[in-house]
Amino acid sequence: MATSDSDGPRRGRGSSAGLDRDQIIRAARGLDPAALTMQAIATELGVDRKALNYHVTDRESLLEMLAIDAFQQRFAAIELDLGETWQQASRAYAGALCRSILETGEWVPYFRFTSPRDLAVVGPAEVVAARMLAAGFDAITVSRGMHLLFSICTGYARDAITAAHEGGVHPQIEELRTALASADGEYGAIRGLVDARVDNYGDAQFDFDVDAFVAAMERLLP
Repeated sequence: MATSDSDGPRRGRGSSAGLDRDQIIRAARGLDPAALTMQAIATELGVDRKALNYHVTDRESLLEMLAIDAFQQRFAAIELDLGETWQQASRAYAGALCRSILETGEWVPYFRFTSPRDLAVVGPAEVVAARMLAAGFDAITVSRGMHLLFSICTGYARDAITAAHEGGVHPQIEELRTALASADGEYGAIRGLVDARVDNYGDAQFDFDVDAFVAAMERLLP
């Protein structure tokens, strides 16, 4: 069936349309993640929605890819001083990791992991791991330690963001406070901790977490 010139060429139906991941990311930057759809990106790029499926399978994978991009941009912008020891490198790396997640802002709910392709993130981790190995840690301990440090940073950052959205108090703490109120004087130790209203989502808590990590790793040295 013939088509008129006014119809114009249709780009990318059933193909990748010459797209790459970077083009998709650039088209989506600055958009509201809550309203972001595959069709909106396809329209922005002037391609058929199916062309996106060569790079992202659905909206969730698209949001995750963009969240990783938002994180990576912020991490790469930080000037890291990794010091001379594994302890100094661990603290600097953890600080940059946590700060980058916090600054990722509205994309954090979609953030799952960092891309192994991004050497801006892998580079500092390489320094931490290499220094731990040189200090005498075995490979298994280093692997578990690095995983723990990453978990500390991501867990703290997500809790801090949740607390910030709730006026500085994590909603689970308020739920616990309500539950304890009907416990007829039981759980005195936990009740005392809750009533102390310690700020578990500020800088002091993060410093405590990283200090505890370093102290625990030092105990594991041969």
